[in-house]
Amino acid sequence: MENPETSTTGGWWVHAIPFFTKIGVRDYFSHSSAHVFSWDLWPLYIALLISAFCAHMVSWFRPGGCAWARRQKKGTTIPGPKGWPVIGSLMDMSVGLGHRKLEYLARLHGAKKIMAFSLGSTPAVITSDPDVARDLLGSPHFADRPLKQSAQQLMFGRAMGFAPNGDYWRLLRRISATHLFSPRRIAAHEVGRQADSMTMLSDIRHESIINGGAVQLRRHLQKASLNNIMGSVFGQRSFDVQTHKILGEMVNEGFELLGAFNWADHLPWLRVFDPLRIHSRCARLVPRVTSFVKNIIEEHRQRDDAADLDFVDVLLSLQGEDKLDDDDMIAVLWVS
Repeated sequence: MENPETSTTGGWWVHAIPFFTKIGVRDYFSHSSAHVFSWDLWPLYIALLISAFCAHMVSWFRPGGCAWARRQKKGTTIPGPKGWPVIGSLMDMSVGLGHRKLEYLARLHGAKKIMAFSLGSTPAVITSDPDVARDLLGSPHFADRPLKQSAQQLMFGRAMGFAPNGDYWRLLRRISATHLFSPRRIAAHEVGRQADSMTMLSDIRHESIINGGAVQLRRHLQKASLNNIMGSVFGQRSFDVQTHKILGEMVNEGFELLGAFNWADHLPWLRVFDPLRIHSRCARLVPRVTSFVKNIIEEHRQRDDAADLDFVDVLLSLQGEDKLDDDDMIAVLWVS
């Protein structure tokens, strides 16, 4: 691997040029780079490009594709599709139903238990065998979830779902298990969940009557889910119409960004161009989320009545090594 502190523009192969031409080492270091890249050397440049292309093609021919070229040792090859050079199987995953495409590829390549494939520069494996899945999920090599560009920007890297395995992740898991998903807290919000369910059913019935039986369930389910989360996490199930609209827009935008297939996640050089505007949309959403959640935290800090503690109150009450700073609380509450 090239050392960024000692490398120079052009890579190591530029310094190898003089040793394969009539230019001496002393002349090489005493002349300008323009002399080194003389048009007289174009056959060598073409030869180097062809060599690099051939090396890449050799790696591409390995089962699993280009991302697995240096990861599969001889004798332990995992079967899988080669895909395309550079992009691997990205074209297969970006259209249609991914699970059906993967099932077809597994049958095509005889991958009965586990299959390797490449998503650009990202090596991936998939299995439908429960024993193999158990081994993968219990392996420390698979302890960290790959962090998408959108998840990183939307602060998900600091919440339990995406935080790297370590002390901080274990702290978040302990807090969630003790204070958010404990049987006592779940039972305490049973009345609110039932009220949200009744409201949702009433809204569905009303829409069904108006539209002659046709109902779009997604927005009703999202609204009920949002109200339930807001009640259990923030202690407030209802907001004014404008606030509820703003919150709904932020949540929908966040879900859309997280679920969007982003080529730049697997081809890092595309991030500079931001072809799907994922980076710019996340950059606009994060300040809005931060401001909204920070206001709720400040309201809880100034509250005198602590009879019914919600998750914000719990986070604010943590002390010692369990105490989270405001940025971490914002991330945890936003993802919750």
